Order: sequence, then C-alpha cells, then structure tokens
Amino acid sequence: MLTANQLHAAEYDGQAAAHRLLLLVNEHLHPSAYPNEQDRLEAASAVLEAFASVFAGCLSEALEHPGNDAVAALYQRIAERAPELLAGLNR
Repeated sequence: MLTANQLHAAEYDGQAAAHRLLLLVNEHLHPSAYPNEQDRLEAASAVLEAFASVFAGCLSEALEHPGNDAVAALYQRIAERAPELLAGLNR
C-alpha cells in the first residue's frame, strides 16, 4: 500500500503530464502558430489524436469491461503495457 507521500507524488506526476499536454495543445492554439483559427484547431486536434493513439489498443481492450470497470481496466492496461508503449514511441 502506498504511503500518503507516495500517493501524492504519483498524483502530482499525473497532473504534471496532463499539464504538459495542455501546454502543447495551447501552443498550437496560439494565434501566432497558424494563420487562422481552423488551422489552429486542426493542429490542436492532431496533437490530441496522436496522444490518444498511443493508448488506443488499451482503450479497446478496456471497453470490453462493463460500466465503471472499463475505466479501471483502461488504467490497468496502460500500466501493464507502459514499457511496450514507451518502446513503440522510442522507435
């Protein structure tokens, strides 16, 4: 079982990862990034789609579980496959 400090550190890491993703999305949404709003939205969507595609296989496996179990299954699949997913990104 995690200590309170360990749990806090893990939660902080998760929030930091989300923060980084949102910073990247926001960079693509900035008016100086692209000539028009449509291009900015398309680029921001591409960032999010690329992010989500890393976890697509985990999501499809998790959706086989009913109700709230799907969310827990998604987290478990990502945690189990993290080394494999990371290796795929490092290619």
